[in-house]
Amino acid sequence: MQKRLKSFLLASVFFLTLLVGCSYRPTHSVYHSFYRHLELASPQDAQFQEDDYFLVILVEARHLDYSCSRSLFKSLAKHPSDGSKNGDVGHAWIYLEGWMQGRRVVLEGGHSGELGVLQPRYIEGVFMGYEKGTANPISYLWNTQKDGFFQWGSGRHYPTFAAKVSITGQQFKKILKFIELYDYSSYAITGNQCCTFATQIAAFAGLSLDCELTIPIQKFLRIGSHRISLWKDPLYSQITISSPDALEKSLIEAVHKGEAAYALDWYKRTHQKPGVSYRDLLLFPQRYWRFKTI
Repeated sequence: MQKRLKSFLLASVFFLTLLVGCSYRPTHSVYHSFYRHLELASPQDAQFQEDDYFLVILVEARHLDYSCSRSLFKSLAKHPSDGSKNGDVGHAWIYLEGWMQGRRVVLEGGHSGELGVLQPRYIEGVFMGYEKGTANPISYLWNTQKDGFFQWGSGRHYPTFAAKVSITGQQFKKILKFIELYDYSSYAITGNQCCTFATQIAAFAGLSLDCELTIPIQKFLRIGSHRISLWKDPLYSQITISSPDALEKSLIEAVHKGEAAYALDWYKRTHQKPGVSYRDLLLFPQRYWRFKTI
């Protein structure tokens, strides 16, 4: 218990250090090139039609800086999109509507996890590995969390983009079956989580989406006067994760290719934006590596 508390305090100090005086909006060309697609995000005169059966993929993207691990942490500390400081990485989820046995059925939700109860959260686990003297403490990011669950609704997230696909009654049933049989207990930033859940469901509707990003990991991380070694084995010099930012980019491109319909305005008309909860404030800053979506 003492080790977990010490690791949490170290992670908190690191996170708060980034908050002090750091600019939350990256200015380098690599960042702006990656997010160039945002200029296409609002199609003009987009009409939303509620078909008998349809699927909407929703994403709340935080527009983080993935150019290196240090830049990623800095943009987590202050979100480039709005300057908020809750350490959230964003989320992806689905909205499904159709008919079943003569009744209109609506299902909204996604895959979430990493609550930090059964095992340390990702960043906490990294610092615990460092304190134990492990050669590659960053390797904890490849672990699977066993507290995953189906998050009903948006999980207090609000989308930055949404795309709709019309589906058939048969596709509707297949998606419901997939949701019923899906293993929610396993949650991993390198495996099944909110973005992979949404992309797998989109595939049932004939929509191919990409949500993966590869991020370089610096060998050392400096926290004040502390120099922390993250890895010795070059195998851990980069990590491929699924990201709401990458999924948002893929959704925008799909809409502009005519493969899906713009649905953000429709969702905002029919769903009120959730407020900040007291629990969200209490969970700062330990939530900053979360894919509730991730």
